[in-house]
Amino acid sequence: MRAAKDVAVIRPLGKKRTTPLPYLLLIPTMVFLIAFTFYPLVNCIRLTFYATDQIGRPGAFVGLRIWKKVLTSDEFHRSIKNTLEYASCIGVGTFSLAMILAFMSTRAVKGSKVYQTMFALPIALASAPIAAIMTYIFSKYGIFNALTGGTTVWLSGKTLFPTVVFIVIWANCGSSFIYLLVGFRNVPIELLECADLDGAKPLTKFFKIYLPIASPQVFFVIFLNILSAFKSFAMIRILVGTDDSPLAVLILKLYNYAFVRERYETGCVYALILSLVIFLVSRIQFVVEKKVVYYQ
Repeated sequence: MRAAKDVAVIRPLGKKRTTPLPYLLLIPTMVFLIAFTFYPLVNCIRLTFYATDQIGRPGAFVGLRIWKKVLTSDEFHRSIKNTLEYASCIGVGTFSLAMILAFMSTRAVKGSKVYQTMFALPIALASAPIAAIMTYIFSKYGIFNALTGGTTVWLSGKTLFPTVVFIVIWANCGSSFIYLLVGFRNVPIELLECADLDGAKPLTKFFKIYLPIASPQVFFVIFLNILSAFKSFAMIRILVGTDDSPLAVLILKLYNYAFVRERYETGCVYALILSLVIFLVSRIQFVVEKKVVYYQ
């Protein structure tokens, strides 16, 4: 009898009772997603098939005529080329500068916090103030020409592209420096001591030890800056203005067509193409990550 009492009685499990509370909690998020993500996307696709008026209301149905006009124009091909060049320069340039600064700051020495703070300082500045200040510095009568004795208008003509790239690299360097510094400081001291005993040179330690161990941070910084370059608007808008001929990147073309020329259907085409480019780069990122990134 005692043994029988100790045996647990197994009852058949009934249907699990569901509660509507989790679904109710998702309603606010779904409302915002529908209102500010899904609906604008669907409406943007819809507007590309219509001729719109000055405030973006659809008019006559034109089918694929706008897509054909944009995709076959030299203006679009030039903007794609400039966008890829701009994003590549920002990604490689920001990573290279941040990597050098982070490697120089790997070992904590006396006074290192001072210059580390200076290296990371651009992260505390917004894009608009940086662009406004740089517009004055690189103007014809700005500080840069005053120091060098020149009269070049750096933000125009052939010097526009490298000058904008230089400014954006400096502005993005702060956050990239912090990420890479964390990755380099994760290298075990014992591993570096073993390399020193084997007589490894600094470059050998950098390529054989630092880069493989910090590969997650390196990979993240490169693609973070490339994707940010596709979407960076405030800096280019203030530095270049509405005349996008010297630096015809996709996001500036989108702005000029939609809000300056009031051709919303063409602006929507550029917006969708830019979204597609960002999506493809993101997919490449996930594919490459599995082959080159090593997680400890």
